[in-house]
Amino acid sequence: MIPDQKPIWDRKHSQKDHEELRHKPSPLVRIAEPMFKRQSKILELGCGVGRDAVFLHRHGHDVVATDSSEIAIEQDIDHFGELNIKFIVLDIQDPLPYKPESFDVVYANLSLHYYSHQKTREIIEEIYRLLKPDGFLAFACKSVDDFHHGNGEEVEENIFVSAKGHVRHLFSKEYTVELLEGLFEVKYLDTVEELYSGEKSNILRCIAKKIIKNQTV
Repeated sequence: MIPDQKPIWDRKHSQKDHEELRHKPSPLVRIAEPMFKRQSKILELGCGVGRDAVFLHRHGHDVVATDSSEIAIEQDIDHFGELNIKFIVLDIQDPLPYKPESFDVVYANLSLHYYSHQKTREIIEEIYRLLKPDGFLAFACKSVDDFHHGNGEEVEENIFVSAKGHVRHLFSKEYTVELLEGLFEVKYLDTVEELYSGEKSNILRCIAKKIIKNQTV
């Protein structure tokens, strides 16, 4: 069984565990943003401390930043309420409450790697539904080369639950391509070592374009 991660993140945000990141845009957003068209409408899934939402906003994009943690969203509004960013509480495990083709970009930094394979695929399908025909999905997840591989109980292939209940669904390049198959064409895919919360982590980064059905893109 894969435990709900919301209580863990509520606690982390209450303790301000990631406060040092609030004004430091992620490596993913820096490589992804130049690929987006100007003034894109962007949905961020799992905005955390709001750092990438602010970066995207300051580069001229219309940003809807969401997180399942009410505490995170309240803190983001407190810090960035003067900016024209919509901060909204949203659980990506549920159907996303937007009409088809509502966004130019869906962006998810370190927020898609907490779910079963089946749920992850459902989330990818929802993202596909929300994107415009030329839309982009940009995301980063912990990779199978991360030191957390093998840490805890393996509940599905490459999905581990630690003794404290923290879920880590570790992505490989091959799994990523398989996950996106039929929906997205991968435009950028790499793994890189990053320093995150004082630890070295191996991160997979992917930028992909929506495939128009019955056409090649």
